[in-house]
Amino acid sequence: MRPPFGGKPLPASSRVLKALTTEEILALHEEAGRLRLGLGSGGPWLREQLDADAVHYLVPDPAPYYWPDGDQIQWWQCRELLCMRDGTRVKSMLAVLPERFEELPDNVPRREQLRLVRLIRAMRYDLHLWGRDHQDGR
Repeated sequence: MRPPFGGKPLPASSRVLKALTTEEILALHEEAGRLRLGLGSGGPWLREQLDADAVHYLVPDPAPYYWPDGDQIQWWQCRELLCMRDGTRVKSMLAVLPERFEELPDNVPRREQLRLVRLIRAMRYDLHLWGRDHQDGR
């Protein structure tokens, strides 16, 4: 990930994909909602829809308009790969504070990180579409 023109590169600690439990990913969503970061509030609906026993993935990957600059944007826009209750994997976005991201365990082998980041970036099916397709409980 390259910074936009004039932007500073993110620190090396951001260049890692992290594997999280459902409770860990839900806590990050709740924090984003509580702090009003703008991406990924979640709530009870998300708790009901996620596979409680699955592994979910998170990686900082900010768009140029969300690039952290210290004044306006102090969080990292992250891509997530979520496993839903029906086994479907979907992508989504989540705002995470840098210090919070750095606290998370770094537990995914580098080769697997690269594979998963490519998968997340290539996915078209996202949390919004999955929710729309399952709004009547299907």
